[in-house]
Amino acid sequence: MSSSSKLSTSTITSFGSVDGLEEDHVTPSQDKITQTFARSKQLWQFLSRKASSVGLQRDTVRLSDLNHGLPAIPDDLQARTELAGQATWQMRSTGCTVPCEARNGGKRRWKPARLRPTLCMISGHSSFNHSDSKSNGIALLFFGWAYILCMSLLEKQHVSMSYANTPEEAPADGSDSEQCLTVDVGNVSGEEYCWWAHLLSPGQGWRSVTPEQPVWAIAYTANIKFRLVARITTTRSLQFAPPSSKQAVAFLSRFASMYNLDGQAPLALAMALTLPLHNETSSMVKLPKPSLIKHDTRSAFPSSFDREYSNLAYYMTLSSNPVFLSSTLWAVFWEAGVDCNLVSPWCDPIIEVVKPLIECDGLEKLGHVLALRRPNIAPLWYGIAACGHTKTILAIVPYLRNLHSPVPSRPIPEVAAWTDSPQSFMDLQGVGPYVQENNQVARIDVWRLRHQFWGIEPEGAPFRNPPTCPWPPFGLMGVEELEIPVRAHINCRRHHWVYTRWTWLLDDGTEIVNENPGQGSWIGFENEVHPISPQDTIPTSGYVSDHIASERAVCDIFRWAATEMEVTGKNIYTHPWVDALLDLDMDDDEETDSDGGLIPSDCLLQRVMDWLMGVDVHGKPSS
Repeated sequence: MSSSSKLSTSTITSFGSVDGLEEDHVTPSQDKITQTFARSKQLWQFLSRKASSVGLQRDTVRLSDLNHGLPAIPDDLQARTELAGQATWQMRSTGCTVPCEARNGGKRRWKPARLRPTLCMISGHSSFNHSDSKSNGIALLFFGWAYILCMSLLEKQHVSMSYANTPEEAPADGSDSEQCLTVDVGNVSGEEYCWWAHLLSPGQGWRSVTPEQPVWAIAYTANIKFRLVARITTTRSLQFAPPSSKQAVAFLSRFASMYNLDGQAPLALAMALTLPLHNETSSMVKLPKPSLIKHDTRSAFPSSFDREYSNLAYYMTLSSNPVFLSSTLWAVFWEAGVDCNLVSPWCDPIIEVVKPLIECDGLEKLGHVLALRRPNIAPLWYGIAACGHTKTILAIVPYLRNLHSPVPSRPIPEVAAWTDSPQSFMDLQGVGPYVQENNQVARIDVWRLRHQFWGIEPEGAPFRNPPTCPWPPFGLMGVEELEIPVRAHINCRRHHWVYTRWTWLLDDGTEIVNENPGQGSWIGFENEVHPISPQDTIPTSGYVSDHIASERAVCDIFRWAATEMEVTGKNIYTHPWVDALLDLDMDDDEETDSDGGLIPSDCLLQRVMDWLMGVDVHGKPSS
């Protein structure tokens, strides 16, 4: 749903007229706070109860859910160390009064490499066990997938990989202990044995020959040593080169068939796909302790390794950029229809559910809860949860309190389209006519139109990028207060901008176009939230919001529009939660021109201050 729907509109009925501005409070009423808190508590407690009956088994983690429109990473990246591209959007709307051309999103540029690998260790217990297998080999499969991801990128870059060290010899006594685990890889060639030996060795067993390593590179702390057992079918040699990504998939698949681990492969891959985020936050990944029991019966299911490997180039696009991952993950807590000044009462009930799970080793249930919340991105949250108490997991509760995340979590429209999971009110088109009663337009729609048509006039430049805040502004604006580019479209039918393609931009000017197979409808998000009636309201035990998250959201979303402050919004923009002048105030020592006059930012600041001084307390221009 959107702010044009009944729920969101009911949240701002006190902003109904210019003459009623004394009722225009940024801080919401206690009734609205209580309703939002109750609605959130009802939803998240339901998810928690449902998660209690969910278990892990084959196909619980479906990575294909991520691949609705992901563009494949280019096959030929020779001599290229950076990735760059941009999305294109087309308006699919009939009855628009002004012709609209396709528009390109902002250019994205990132490096799929880092100077240091991500540290990994084995935890003290076997978690994330699958009910359809007696073994837990997630950690070993994770090591394999990390290698395969790295090798896949290096193959595209035409860069070699080498083994980085000489594997340690296995303990002589052959017995398992708390510090040593036996891994029997069965009948293998010398090349395969060498791969496993380096895969499970302390430190970084394999690496790119270049100084920078692929973002999926890992280094094992060897807090638990592995004793590798094998029956080598060819002459043993330490001179084998690292296998190709395709060969490594075959090695890993054969090993998985020995222990009935095929159903655990998607989770292990999902974990490896989150490595760039852990690297960005300098987190230690803590893997479930392996427990291996041989399985004699051959699986009747097709190999999940072959399926996932065929999709690897698509997953790599999303995974290689930690900001893409962050925008996807944190959007699980965003809710359509909750205005920016009600974020705290929405988030506080979530804390009640997730905090005990984080503190009491309930990460598997946490994964189920978040997977149920947003099934399309479920594999990523399962992957994050199975990596243990990383900084991302430990940041969940602080994020819900203050909206700060370890890696920037701003909404990215094309990532929302790729994963078929909206991240912001800007991703939704809204419902109903733009113009409402009393010739007014909801601010949420004004914000959307400002971004959609930012290029019509020079003054629209601040709206080129969508807001970094996913929570919509509250309130209504009079039609007469709207700038011309916005006013030109308020009598149109709802604008429906559809993601149509992603274009890779290579340094030599080459463009590689990935057409979108078809974006799914998000009408379900427009209608999924319904107001809670008084008889359905959960007792809140005198809940009082601290407004910390709400204050951050209100500040961010209104400062985005501070260059177009309307008269009736004066008390919002000057409210302590927003204080828009701070965002416009610049350091005169750093910004001067050759004539010593006002630069554009100074002119804007002066113009806003003059406007504020010229508007009386009721929002009317003073005479």
